Amino acid sequence: MKFDPDALNYIFSTEQEISITETARLRKTLMENASKPLSAFGASTPGAIIAVVVFIAFFVAFIVSGVTGHAGICVFLLGLMFFIGGVGMLISKPKEVFSTERSYLRPRQNAFFVLLIGGLIMAAPLLIGYFSRENGNISPGKVLVILFGSGFALAGGFFLLSCIAGIVKSSRGFGFETEGECIGYVRSFHSHNDTYHRTVVTSPVFEYYHDGQLLQAISSEVYFKKVPIAVGDRVTLNVDPEDPWTIFEQTEGKKAGHAAGIIFASIFIIAGSILIWFGATHDIEMQNPGSTDRKSQITDSYVEEKFGLEGEEWTIAEYTVTEMTYEGDGAWTITLSDGSFRNDPDGSFQSKHEVGFRFYEVTDSSGTPVASFSAEDWEYAGSRDCRSYE
Repeated sequence: MKFDPDALNYIFSTEQEISITETARLRKTLMENASKPLSAFGASTPGAIIAVVVFIAFFVAFIVSGVTGHAGICVFLLGLMFFIGGVGMLISKPKEVFSTERSYLRPRQNAFFVLLIGGLIMAAPLLIGYFSRENGNISPGKVLVILFGSGFALAGGFFLLSCIAGIVKSSRGFGFETEGECIGYVRSFHSHNDTYHRTVVTSPVFEYYHDGQLLQAISSEVYFKKVPIAVGDRVTLNVDPEDPWTIFEQTEGKKAGHAAGIIFASIFIIAGSILIWFGATHDIEMQNPGSTDRKSQITDSYVEEKFGLEGEEWTIAEYTVTEMTYEGDGAWTITLSDGSFRNDPDGSFQSKHEVGFRFYEVTDSSGTPVASFSAEDWEYAGSRDCRSYE
């Protein structure tokens, strides 16, 4: 970014190694500037006021929805905050402020990432709500795990692209190559808005010619220890073709850090992919927050995967036990509310339930019962016609 000797959020120095005196001066200056209005850093006061009001409104709505038990609305509002933030990043053009939270992607690419994260978070309660209805056949747990895995994979992909972009932009062949001379350093806290953070970081400032103009810009590299470049050293710089004040040092040492970032991002992508695969191939049971009895959901996918009925015509119905007759030798005959009978040869059913017990029964294409679910603990949330016999 363009070097500004009058900037409030960093201090310029020509000393390669920071001293105790300079650290104290840096801390004092940044703590003083922390109380200044946002307009001092290039943001408009009306825009800052609107942003604060919107944030407070979202925060209050978030708390109210959480306290009143509307978890879906709470999650949706969280995603909406991300989504609106991404839109704001796309349409706004704020004055550039030095920050150590660097990304090698362009601001518009970062904005799209925030939009996608917001969209994923908002999609979770919407899809769970849809598939929890009677016309859905995918369990809410399956939806949640797939979306969670997608978020992991998306975050990993974002960091992977950023690391690859960093390697490309600091290697030969990117942008316009020029020779720059180090004229000093800018120093700031690792997070310039956090006045209690004690980590001091340094970025070198280079002077170089581009298109016949003498420019001064801060390097895109951030150093947490002593900078390996001294004042007066000349290094090869890559100048971003879209912004002549965005420069990258051609250094081999940084590639090791980028490689570690690629490994870290790849772990996120692999973890996200495993979650997506698990959610797509397994049924995940979860209680339905919208159900007053908090019953577990019987979904079509769960029945088909659990009892091997994929591709078969199976049915489900709800019955009540109306009568139990002892047949001798431990066997019982059970009469159901539709007038049909079920045999209980060893009394296992009778020993657990009694007359009035209500349950769901799944039968295969031949009419043979293959599973039963207590209506007290389960409810059907699939797409098939579930007849209820009172």
